[in-house]
Amino acid sequence: MSRFPKKTHFYDMFAGGCSVTHGAMLSGKFETFTANDISDYPSVFLEAIAGKFRNEKRWISREDFFKLKDSEPYVRYCWSFGNNGNDYLYSKEVEPWKKALHYARVFGDLSLMEQFGIKTDCTGADIKRNMDEYKKKYIIWYCSNVLHSSLDVLELQKNLQERIEHNSEELRSYLLEGLKKANKRPCDVDRFLGIHGMAGHYFGRSQWEFPTKEVYEKLQGFLYLPRNYEEIYGLQELLQSLQSLQSLQSLQSLQRLQSLERLQSLERLQSLQSLQRLQSLERLEVLRGDYKAVPILPDSLVYCDIPYKGTGGYEGGFNHSEFYEWARKQKELVIISEYSMPKDFICIAEIEKAVLLCSSVGKKAVEKLFIPGHQRDLWERVRPKETLFD
Repeated sequence: MSRFPKKTHFYDMFAGGCSVTHGAMLSGKFETFTANDISDYPSVFLEAIAGKFRNEKRWISREDFFKLKDSEPYVRYCWSFGNNGNDYLYSKEVEPWKKALHYARVFGDLSLMEQFGIKTDCTGADIKRNMDEYKKKYIIWYCSNVLHSSLDVLELQKNLQERIEHNSEELRSYLLEGLKKANKRPCDVDRFLGIHGMAGHYFGRSQWEFPTKEVYEKLQGFLYLPRNYEEIYGLQELLQSLQSLQSLQSLQSLQRLQSLERLQSLERLQSLQSLQRLQSLERLEVLRGDYKAVPILPDSLVYCDIPYKGTGGYEGGFNHSEFYEWARKQKELVIISEYSMPKDFICIAEIEKAVLLCSSVGKKAVEKLFIPGHQRDLWERVRPKETLFD
């Protein structure tokens, strides 16, 4: 926000959850605000600052999620993995543990913990102090009540990593064979799917993963994959169960992460509370549609956090070339977030940020802000003095 100049109107063309709109409203640099997105993410933001979720305490189960996600944006985004709106937040193996924690901390109900054979007041200090004991008791309960297995927990965990590697290699070999018989290369798969780098996950050993059902069925027409998804899902499901049970060994590191997340949540809550007091809410307009259809008033800043090229996640895909042409025609100042842009766009700032939802802890990426080349003189006239021009 410090890199944005003052203008009368602020447009957040790809608003998502409205974090940048929120920052603009708190900055005092703008008089009116327009948040646009093709999804209904912004509706959750509006409901939140209106106080709708002040007393929200529900536990949303996997079943609840799929029943409610199409009618409640809050459920669809806040209870989905990575806020993707499609997949439930927790794996099947971890869901009972998360539910027990929710009941204990939110409702003050310790009965689910007691079913695991765990006597706890569910304070962070107690769980941290007894982590190893609680993990074992939960895994024993899970194996007995969910997997219906009579195996001793130590026997179950014996050679666990070897079993995971064996199952992973079996599935990976199947995909590699399909790639070879179709006379294709991993880069061909990337081009076919339109998602750069995913083939490395499907065919390489580092960060290997099996395709989702949707991707697998799409690949069946491109590679030689004779077995339907249901035939191999049993093996994949077993692999996921083993990996999830193994991940329970990392609950202590998750505990530290959750402590940090709680602190960040408090900071965000304080920001929302201050935002709630602002009279500027009546000057906020929320739109849902194509960015090209939004009318732009004079003396505006148009911020575009577009889907980064080489990544997925935008409904119906995103036409970058079409966006570049649109930006080149704009008269009002356009600032774009991306890693890279065509040569006629000018980089005005670089910001190092942590990469979220990444298996590599502490991974950093340099995000950049760009303006269309034809707006160089406009930017020089209005840019904040502290901003360094590249």
